[in-house]
Amino acid sequence: MATMKTQQLDLAALDAAIVDLDGTLVDTVGDFEQALARTLADLALAPVDRAFIARTVGRGSMHLLAQTLARAGGAPGLLEQAWAHYQRHYAAVNGRHAQVYPGVSEGLAAMRARGWRLACVTNKPRA
Repeated sequence: MATMKTQQLDLAALDAAIVDLDGTLVDTVGDFEQALARTLADLALAPVDRAFIARTVGRGSMHLLAQTLARAGGAPGLLEQAWAHYQRHYAAVNGRHAQVYPGVSEGLAAMRARGWRLACVTNKPRA
């Protein structure tokens, strides 16, 4: 059986960090849940549960929407129409149902206190 070596990270050697936003710093499943529920309602389809969304998110909005439509029993031909609804609804709810994970503020403050330059990445299509 192979064993993994672990090394202690020397924080003193670092001067910058890149952090991920969605799903790392911020739980954004609530935003997706709201946008998808509104989109499915527009298409007369039942909403999907939060657990499904949490398992499906992470490969881009189009993938999330396609999987959600399939789960809700929507015809594959609805994807383009659903995309327009989803984009409108997501723009309206983005950030309103998201929550910063516990410890994030303190962690970012600690990095800043060390003098680190910070950058945040996201795959959101707009600023």
